[in-house]
Amino acid sequence: MIPVAGRPLAHWVVDGLAAAGAKAVTVLTNSRGGAVAPDLAHAFPGLAFDAVTADTASSFESFRLVSLRLAETAEHFLISTTDALIPPAEVARFWRECRDTSPEIGLALTPHIDDEKPLWADLAKDGRVTALGAAARDKSAVTCGLYYMTRAAAKRLPAPDSHRRLRDFLAAQTAAGRVYGVLLSKTLDVDRPQDLAAAEIFLTETTK
Repeated sequence: MIPVAGRPLAHWVVDGLAAAGAKAVTVLTNSRGGAVAPDLAHAFPGLAFDAVTADTASSFESFRLVSLRLAETAEHFLISTTDALIPPAEVARFWRECRDTSPEIGLALTPHIDDEKPLWADLAKDGRVTALGAAARDKSAVTCGLYYMTRAAAKRLPAPDSHRRLRDFLAAQTAAGRVYGVLLSKTLDVDRPQDLAAAEIFLTETTK
């Protein structure tokens, strides 16, 4: 809910999902995030919001919970972290490319490195992600908090405690050849106070 360029950060994220054609958004917050979903419903009256509250133990458990929730009604869907600032046109392009290519799992990638703990990815010419994290060698792109999932992939998700972090799950799926990547333009990760100044400049430049 922290303001960035005059709007709560979550509003910018929802802008991107709406640009990709979303008509409904599932919002996962912990038990301290009760104000988020009502604020979004007020700001985006044309979208339906499904609020989920859970104090999950890991990023993978959160991803799994949302994936299974969305898979109840959708064959494929997008998941975004709330700290990912991605131009709406790029979110829409990511959705189109994944939809047209139909991978089991899609990762949005960016060549702009601003995360203090980047998750490196190696991308083949055919779009396959060939290595992730410590296994990456090219290190020309990183993940940026936007994911594509199919119902089939969601139904195969392992138990919540099978992975300590989302990146561990994604690395395992990459090793199994199930992950497709789309290289986007510049994106930003906003999860530290010192990221706010860069985010303000970025949004000012991309929304002109």
